[in-house]
Amino acid sequence: MRRRTNRLAIAVLLTIVDLSAGDYYCGVIWQAFAQDLLARAALLGLLCLWVASAAVLWLHVGYDLRQTLRERDRRLAFNSAMTAPEPRSDSHV
Repeated sequence: MRRRTNRLAIAVLLTIVDLSAGDYYCGVIWQAFAQDLLARAALLGLLCLWVASAAVLWLHVGYDLRQTLRERDRRLAFNSAMTAPEPRSDSHV
């Protein structure tokens, strides 16, 4: 469980850093390589790699969230089954 929480915290932190760095530096870098088409292609390739790695990280976080919810539902179902009174055949209603 702690590993899942750490992964979520890392994903949120990296996303915030990625967005702020992209916002701050992207325009300057794009203008610096405006003349060289090969450099622009390399930058676009790096941007695609950057976005894909963030997407994979968030897919892992989503899987962890679904797994946590499944475990919680199983735990709740098990607890309610254990505490539910069993009907007796000789009891009067």
